[in-house]
Amino acid sequence: MKVRYSSLALAELDAIPATIQAGNVDAAVRFEAQIRRVVERIGEFPRSVQEVAGRPGIRRIPLVRDPYLIHYTVRNDEVVILRIIHGARRNPWR
Repeated sequence: MKVRYSSLALAELDAIPATIQAGNVDAAVRFEAQIRRVVERIGEFPRSVQEVAGRPGIRRIPLVRDPYLIHYTVRNDEVVILRIIHGARRNPWR
């Protein structure tokens, strides 16, 4: 299934590795590779993750090595990555 990023997710995808890279270049490279793998899996199996409670149509998948979550939705024939945020954020919609 086609995958696209919201403008907010694209901004987060730029900001997060830049922040990580300031402390550890190798960790930033691993983070970006992990994002690519997870997004590829989402594209292959978009409905394999449960919806977020109280947010119909929104799904959330955690990254394994990093404390980040990918929030996405499935619309028609595409997956839209909505947010890529740190898991400690209480309300990702603010």
